[in-house]
Amino acid sequence: MRISAILLTAGLSSRMEGENKMLLPLADSTVVQKTYEQLLASEVSEVVVVTGRESDSVQLRIKNYDSDKTRLVYNPNYEKGLTTSIQVGLRAIKNADAVMICLGDMPIVRAEDYRLLMESFANQNEYSIQVPFYQGQKGNPVIFGEQHFEEILNHSEMNGCSGIVQKNSDRVYRIEVSSNRFIQDIDTPNDYQRLLQSFK
Repeated sequence: MRISAILLTAGLSSRMEGENKMLLPLADSTVVQKTYEQLLASEVSEVVVVTGRESDSVQLRIKNYDSDKTRLVYNPNYEKGLTTSIQVGLRAIKNADAVMICLGDMPIVRAEDYRLLMESFANQNEYSIQVPFYQGQKGNPVIFGEQHFEEILNHSEMNGCSGIVQKNSDRVYRIEVSSNRFIQDIDTPNDYQRLLQSFK
């Protein structure tokens, strides 16, 4: 099964006191680079990186990796909401059986975590959407089968694809995961400080 990834890096970081969380320092690089490194190492078929705010700076960091399975696309409407970035990324994907929607501010998710999700989705054909759950809490990334691509492209709610998941609840596989890595993103300066501790 060919599963492509959309890596969302275009957000406003509105709760980060003016900082672009994608470009925050982390270990020897940045948040977005650490996230991208793990995704690339997962052996996903392709990675479409969607940029928005400070696009040139984000793209420059990704281009350093010179990966032939990575495509960079800019979302001029990123300020309108997350859904616009997902749609831009999906339009750039070629010949995928499914798409894994990944958040650029989850550098703690490991390559083996992504592999676990992709293998789980590929090894069943009863469900067309897969959502990770950790102790009852919904996590990321979510995988959508190709039968939902048109629905995503026509989706009008701007806060992502949760409405599509709810609408297709009978087609959703809830994969129970054993790590809280799937629920740790960066929304606030405190989140970032906690993340720094985990990378020491």
